[in-house]
Amino acid sequence: MTRALISLGTNTVRLLIVRDARDGTLEELEHAQTGTRLGEGLRESGTLAPEAIERTLDAVTAFVARAQRRGAELSAIATSAVRRANDGAAFAERVRAIAGVPLEILDGETEAAYSFRGATAGAPCDGSRIAVVDVGGGSTECAVGRNGQPEKVRSFEIGSVRLAEAFPALQGAAPGARARAAAAGARAVAAGVLAGAAELGPVDHVRAVAGSPATIAAVAQGSDVERVAGSMLTLQRLDATLEQLLELNLEARRALPGMLPQRADVIVGGGIVLSETLRALGTRAAQVERNDLLLGYLLSKAAAPPGVLSEGVKTVAADGRAFRGMMVESVDTADF
Repeated sequence: MTRALISLGTNTVRLLIVRDARDGTLEELEHAQTGTRLGEGLRESGTLAPEAIERTLDAVTAFVARAQRRGAELSAIATSAVRRANDGAAFAERVRAIAGVPLEILDGETEAAYSFRGATAGAPCDGSRIAVVDVGGGSTECAVGRNGQPEKVRSFEIGSVRLAEAFPALQGAAPGARARAAAAGARAVAAGVLAGAAELGPVDHVRAVAGSPATIAAVAQGSDVERVAGSMLTLQRLDATLEQLLELNLEARRALPGMLPQRADVIVGGGIVLSETLRALGTRAAQVERNDLLLGYLLSKAAAPPGVLSEGVKTVAADGRAFRGMMVESVDTADF
């Protein structure tokens, strides 16, 4: 069977198309992403901006067509922006009309569990305690577990877009002293929101997923986001790269090797979130991992018997076991 998943994030719409392999794994056929900034201005308005909705629906239309050309069975999920928006249900109906399938709006804990499943797929079952950090545009998910099974998951209401919008000087319009001052304030906020991640430790190592870690690693290495998977991003190098970015305006950031142009304005926000999460976890480095939420979702659904999808965090894993006995908690803080 060929299956496709469209994921609607706060900053990016993504597509993953896979085919079931004979050995029970999934073979990737296609992946793509488009920056639509669905969560633009959501912090102030509480509703999705009309322009952001149209950009996102255009991306969904294009990705649906690609999935149809593959003859893929399609699913669609949404994360932080849609679950926070007052008009999220109405938007979900518009997606359903285009995709022909329901838009599944994931809660933060389920999102964290899927991210863990995807990021640890193929990892050795050696008992190591792995943390997976998924830095999104609107929220950040952390999951810790062993041997492919999450034990604790938490969702934090902070992300690259939300932090950048709360501290506009991070976005590249005011490089230098103003940006550095904004970064100090943003770090204080991020440290407070993410302090609870310390309760997930200790961990043996960390895997970081999503666009912010990959883009920062690519900029730090002068490489490409498609080539940094598996590389280690140390906290020292992460913070040094953020310091470099704070001295550059938006145009100069976009010109950097490895920078995805649509992330240039929010990349410092995402980097600060990752930096403070690593500090809270008590670790000094993270492995940049390409596989993430999308793969985890498809792996989980591949093993589910007919009619069994997901119920909160009781999601069937690819080996037939369920994510049970986890500590789940969503950290919901006031808008900063």
